[in-house]
Amino acid sequence: MTRSKWLLHDGRALEIRDRRVMTSLEIWVYENDRPLGLHATLTLRDAAAGLAAGHDILGQAMQTAVDDLQAGRFKLGALRASA
Repeated sequence: MTRSKWLLHDGRALEIRDRRVMTSLEIWVYENDRPLGLHATLTLRDAAAGLAAGHDILGQAMQTAVDDLQAGRFKLGALRASA
């Protein structure tokens, strides 16, 4: 099951979404259901170990993506997806 977070950034409605690729989870930024950039990758092993210890590693990684976008540490292109 895919998890996502939504945010408004510079007048754009963006979605932070996880995507499973083999034995890892990628954290992507989307606009209008179109991927704009890969923010981070974590292993399923680390995510499972975190949950077993009571830590939501995936949730933390997704929040870091939101924080990086809002703070300007992760840049997106100026191109907007057409509606």
